[in-house]
Amino acid sequence: MITHQYEEYKPVAQVWIWLAVIFLTVVTLGWAMMTHMAVPDVPRHWDFDTLPDTPAVSPYSTVPPPAAKAAPPQIELPPEYVKQDVNDQ
Repeated sequence: MITHQYEEYKPVAQVWIWLAVIFLTVVTLGWAMMTHMAVPDVPRHWDFDTLPDTPAVSPYSTVPPPAAKAAPPQIELPPEYVKQDVNDQ
């Protein structure tokens, strides 16, 4: 048969597939562990001193917000699409 003459048609033993999966897992875990050990921890400095109280600084805490203008219509509807009152008909 032609399927046994060429190398790409020969089946791979299941043992080699599992060994490849285990090898890739070990390589990935080893790379992650090496990266974890290579990157040092940075000392943290949490000195923010005195921060102002946010609601007291906000202008909206003592002054009401400005009145918002109504948005202008974005498109103008044709007359045939404008709703008419039932009493007008």
